[in-house]
Amino acid sequence: MSRETSLQPTDGVQESSQKVFFVVAGDVHGRWEELAGELDLVRAFLPSGQRVEAILQVGDAEATRDVAELQEVFAKPERHRLSDFHLAVEGQIQFGAPLYFIGGNHEPWATLDRNKGVSRGGAPLAPDVYFLGRSGSVTIADVHIAFLSGIRRPGRALESAVDRTSCNSIKENNYYCAEELRAVRELQSVDILLTHEWPSGSGFVHKRDLVGDENVRELLTRLRPSASFHGHYHRADQFCIDGVSVFARGRYGQGIPEWVALFEFDRETRSITQLQHLESETEASR
Repeated sequence: MSRETSLQPTDGVQESSQKVFFVVAGDVHGRWEELAGELDLVRAFLPSGQRVEAILQVGDAEATRDVAELQEVFAKPERHRLSDFHLAVEGQIQFGAPLYFIGGNHEPWATLDRNKGVSRGGAPLAPDVYFLGRSGSVTIADVHIAFLSGIRRPGRALESAVDRTSCNSIKENNYYCAEELRAVRELQSVDILLTHEWPSGSGFVHKRDLVGDENVRELLTRLRPSASFHGHYHRADQFCIDGVSVFARGRYGQGIPEWVALFEFDRETRSITQLQHLESETEASR
């Protein structure tokens, strides 16, 4: 489960360049056409002559293709909404770079678990759209990425994916299990940690509770990535935990840079920087 998989953009990568530019998107919740529109806009902030090598998405993507897959998603009835992901499958929505997503707590988990994720040999779900998997690591455009899908289970985590499946519960599918957490914990030398849950320690209060997962914070401390990216709370934020730069992403409808933002990875220093998303005075006056 923790094996390293190397993935490259479909049209090759500029190995001679010291910089890698990538986009991180927050919770999509099935608004794939809206995401594609924001990705078109964010490219305007790229340095001249550069391109986006990959798009990373932090969970609650809701890549549902039909009503049957929608029934696999745990959500309140008023939030059950069939996504427009079928348009991406048909090639009518394109994202301009390979897109890799993890799972959150609102996904068609039965479908995703059958796919297993690209880190374990799963096929793309749509042209250039890949589910990374439940947990593990991949290398994309020379960036080493550790990932953990799902959220923390209240109380004790189930030991294995088999235990989770045996529960026969749509809600239980949302939780990572102990073996998946261990698979990430055992990794070394990663540049990015990608999880749906925030690490504990942000100080952000949601519904009168401090948010964050102690297990995710422990991963930050053990793996020491250059940066980590998270979703779940529909809030864009940036803070530092145990010396690691933490970027929380927003959700659909919040635009740039809250939902969709551009980042630069330096191959030499292994550092990650968010690019400014500010229009020049000339552009603003148009």
